[in-house]
Amino acid sequence: MNWLRDLARTAVTFDRSALEPGYALRCTAGVAIPLLVAAAAGRPALGVPAAIGAFITGFTSLQGIYRTRLAAILAAALGMAATSFVGSVAGHSTTGIVLATAIAGYACATVGQIGPAAATVALNSVIAFVLFSSQPLAPVAASLDSALVFAGGLIQAALLLLAWPAERGAAERGALAAVYRDLAAYARQIADRSPVIPPITPFATARQVLADPQPFARSAELARFNRLLEDSEVIRRRLGALAALPDHARSYSAKAANAIAAHLDATADVLTGAKDDTVALDQSEFDDVLAPAGLADLAAHARDAAEAATMLATGRLPRFSLVSKVRPAPYVRDRIDWLSRDSFRFAIVLAAAMVAGRYFAADRGYWIPLTAAIVLKPDFQTTFLRGFARIGGTLVGAVIASLVMIVARGHPAIELGGIIAAAAAAYVTFNPNYALFTVAITSFVVLVLGMRGLPGTTTVDARLLDTLAGGALAMVGYLVFPSWEYKRTRALLADLLDAQRGLADAILRAYADPSSDARAIIDERRNDVWRIRTTVEASIDRSRGEPQRAHSIGTGRALRILAATQRFGLASLALETALETRQSPAPAGLEIFTDSLGTEMRELAAALREARRARLAEPPPAVLAAADNHGLRAFADATARIARLVGVQKR
Repeated sequence: MNWLRDLARTAVTFDRSALEPGYALRCTAGVAIPLLVAAAAGRPALGVPAAIGAFITGFTSLQGIYRTRLAAILAAALGMAATSFVGSVAGHSTTGIVLATAIAGYACATVGQIGPAAATVALNSVIAFVLFSSQPLAPVAASLDSALVFAGGLIQAALLLLAWPAERGAAERGALAAVYRDLAAYARQIADRSPVIPPITPFATARQVLADPQPFARSAELARFNRLLEDSEVIRRRLGALAALPDHARSYSAKAANAIAAHLDATADVLTGAKDDTVALDQSEFDDVLAPAGLADLAAHARDAAEAATMLATGRLPRFSLVSKVRPAPYVRDRIDWLSRDSFRFAIVLAAAMVAGRYFAADRGYWIPLTAAIVLKPDFQTTFLRGFARIGGTLVGAVIASLVMIVARGHPAIELGGIIAAAAAAYVTFNPNYALFTVAITSFVVLVLGMRGLPGTTTVDARLLDTLAGGALAMVGYLVFPSWEYKRTRALLADLLDAQRGLADAILRAYADPSSDARAIIDERRNDVWRIRTTVEASIDRSRGEPQRAHSIGTGRALRILAATQRFGLASLALETALETRQSPAPAGLEIFTDSLGTEMRELAAALREARRARLAEPPPAVLAAADNHGLRAFADATARIARLVGVQKR
């Protein structure tokens, strides 16, 4: 029933907050320009390849920030130009096109392992390959189409460049406002005595944005943006330390946490232009609580951030932005598995779909592999849950577009209007509702290929069958060559324990013996924890949509272990704050405690990875004595909670 509810939600929910009309307008203009120019020149068919190139690269422009966004568009334009040429030339031979399809499918899934931007570029290149394979051409004619596809991508790149100066630092201000908004929410959680790990995603997004600054920004603005990010990271650690205070002290910190929350919310409002000034902080509200805990500089950093935000505020952020919102992708797999099951599955399914299209639907052989390429994804949940929405949308879109073709055939103006309208609908609905987006993109494909001379008026029933065939091939292909997420979740949780052990070890050893390299080591290991935590969260989320297996770790237990690791993370944050403020000397027996903690966490990770009970020794007296220190006791308590969830066999 949960699965059916998710499916229904995917099909009928329209998320108005995800609407980006400015982005849709810019990308639609990129599609319309080559069509209208070609029509004005009396050769409307020449505008179709460029329109296809512009249409697909418009979705690629959702990736990246500034230079990275432009690079993604140019990479997609180059990739589609190359694959459209190969598809057109190889289309003369069934053997050649099937072989080329298998290679393209393998390359797409393999390159996609690098990250979301690479996956988008690769998939768009495969879609261009399939579309242009529908009409075999001689090399010279294929070269012309390839050049026009690239030109369409260049049009979108040029429109993006023209939109940048009007943004007024919207990406930076929006990302930093989200950081301070989430910090405010976290401070209120502390006041309500429900502390968890401070949020990771907004910090990761802001880091990504500031690492790719707008080329037209002034250096003074960039310096203030970075100052805001640095203040936010200190505030994050201080709030984490505040959350880790013992229970008897939290009642005294609630007033301070609420005051900080109001101030951080006001800072976010200043960044977005909703307010002109922030809420003043009364230092007397903090001294009694924060100073004894070594958190006296929390208010100072909050005030410094507010000052930087006020300097940056240049009015309300534009409501009608021609550039899409920033979509974070900071922590991704940066290595390629050349023998990945996902790569071979995608290659086999696409090749089988191309064979089916060639032998059973020769005049529309592209439709089955196109549907399969859109439906098949690396995980079960997306392939099946969103796959049904894709199939349903494709069915409706094929019917609508085919009926439009009956009316528009022989009327170039109506055909052009239909193509532009379908492109606009696809851009508008891409994020709010995937089913509607699929209707729009299917309509676009039918209309543009119909304008190139492919049948569009007599194949409604056939398109329905082809859509079902392509979707079924994708789903059956996944079940035959599955890559179940539940098999990875246990190992990823173990990797998280190892990463947290490494961070705690770096902080504890730096506390005992500070060095110039300690901060760099701590930052590197913190990034490792962030990376694996986001991966674990995504893995658990995906595994919840899969059929459960008797010998897999249940999602409920996985979530409890993940929650227990947050307590360990809070202990690390608290000690890191103590390290920065040097509020107290290193406790006696710290080195022995560090070694014992590392041994215990290493064994818990190994036991979790091997699906067995952990074999833990009784801690020596020196470790127990050191754990009387509050900061170290937080580590001991968190480790004990994790051990209970993993399972312990005394030895």
